[in-house]
Amino acid sequence: MSSEANLNDHNNSELEQEMAEFDKYMDQALAADAGMSGGALLEVTVVEILEDRVLVDTGGKAEAHIALDEFVKVGDQYQVAVGDKISVVRVRQTADGPVYSHREARARAAQDAVAEAHKDKKPLKGLVTGVVKGGLTVDIGVGAFMPASQVDLFKIPDLNTLVGQEIEAYVIEFDPRRRRAVLSRRQLLFEQRESERREALGKLEVGSRVRGRVKSALEFGAFLDLGGVDGFIPREEVSYDRGTPPSRILKAGEEVEVVIAKVDPETGKITLSRKRALADPWETIDQRIQVGDSIKGTVVSIQNYGAFVHVEEGVTGMIHAGDMSWSLGNKKPGDYVKAGETIDVKVLELDKEKRRLSLGIKQIQEDPWEAVRREYPAGARVKGTVTSLTNYGAFVKIGDFLEGMIHVSDIVWERRLSHPKEVLTVGQEVEAIVLKSEGDTRRLSLGLKQLQESPFEAYANAHPVGSVVSGKVTRFAPFGAFVELAEGLEGLIHISQIDVHRVELPEKALQLGEEVKAKVLKYEAKNRKISLSRKDALRNAERESIKQYLGKSNKAENRLNTFGDALRQAQEGNGKK
Repeated sequence: MSSEANLNDHNNSELEQEMAEFDKYMDQALAADAGMSGGALLEVTVVEILEDRVLVDTGGKAEAHIALDEFVKVGDQYQVAVGDKISVVRVRQTADGPVYSHREARARAAQDAVAEAHKDKKPLKGLVTGVVKGGLTVDIGVGAFMPASQVDLFKIPDLNTLVGQEIEAYVIEFDPRRRRAVLSRRQLLFEQRESERREALGKLEVGSRVRGRVKSALEFGAFLDLGGVDGFIPREEVSYDRGTPPSRILKAGEEVEVVIAKVDPETGKITLSRKRALADPWETIDQRIQVGDSIKGTVVSIQNYGAFVHVEEGVTGMIHAGDMSWSLGNKKPGDYVKAGETIDVKVLELDKEKRRLSLGIKQIQEDPWEAVRREYPAGARVKGTVTSLTNYGAFVKIGDFLEGMIHVSDIVWERRLSHPKEVLTVGQEVEAIVLKSEGDTRRLSLGLKQLQESPFEAYANAHPVGSVVSGKVTRFAPFGAFVELAEGLEGLIHISQIDVHRVELPEKALQLGEEVKAKVLKYEAKNRKISLSRKDALRNAERESIKQYLGKSNKAENRLNTFGDALRQAQEGNGKK
């Protein structure tokens, strides 16, 4: 439907009702003028204004009275003053003298002009004199009525605001006999707007920048007044903020700069873009935001994996769920932030190319695990309660907010446990050693066995490399024999170290339970391995036996030498005598 059709598309029954009310008003006025006849127009001077009539000087020291209600009345005030020059016409003669009418004179003077304006569709100026049921009364020299539906392009809430104003309107109906005119200001305003719109359209060029005033901002876009012509900004052209309703960015009455995106000369529709009039915020974002900055933003949406935060127009960042809080609680992003909330965030990552901004809440504050590391350094002793057991270890609660874990391998030295329950129970109070702080898992690694010296280390300290030790053969492997050196502690005699002679199978050279001596070759603290050599021990024993044997022979020889020396000395002594 065209704009012109829209203009005339009003409720006919409402207009008819408005006209019926005015007909009553005009019939009363015509009844008051009944009996008036045509006389010559005279120009007279107002000399006095009485309560209900006006005294005028008709010349030759003659005076006449004219009813006050024949003058134009605006609100409660009649538009007449002493000294005014007015037109009158003698309408009849009475015993008291001639009767003059100012209304008749004005009607005669205006009738031709009103008829011509109606015929040629020319606008006339008139004074709004009052509000009647259904519309306005307008003085154009004859009785004129303007229906409320023809006052403006849009409905005016209070027609009284127009009383006393001079307006311009078309005469859309005129009855010369009844001197009744119907006016339309709406048609004139519409044509003026259309003319301004066509003129404005002719000046608009696609790609040019213009300024406009926001008329309304809706969910699907915004309408702008460009000065005589309206334009429309589609939702996607309002801002670089995707999905943001135009009403959040634009307010009615606000003046904004836009770019002409499209002009349809046939329909007169103008498509605008506010976004194209703005600089892309991502092009210069690194001039305003740096990694490590603390900034403010508004939460716009919350998902299971994180929350999106609006930082500035066109720039929205995301807080990953893992960057909401330092705590390990199984909470969702919605437990930490609410949509519409303004929050402080830390810039974690900025990627201009991918237009990605990673933010964090927890990084605003110091990682509490830094304090944990200071309070519980490696080697510190702590006390806690066993809260749960798993195949791989035991969890221990320390204080109100801290949790540590004892790995199954750190419970005892003596043996390998298949499950922590072999030693620990839920609810048991334990003392442990801090092994390390694990910031990623937010737990302390604890150890029970480290409260005591490792049997391995104790044994190594007591039996340094090179020592000959004793143990029982406990098991065989293709590559050697295992020897129990102490409770829970084994050493390995490699097959090449079992005997001084070549050994094909360990079990042929040794027997289970056999007590053997072996030399310590090496300790591997990381794997808790002890390498032994029975071969070296046997060779050491052989050397010791030879040494002992040689030691005994030398003593005997020494004794013989001494006896021979004594005998020789005795013989020499006897000869001297």
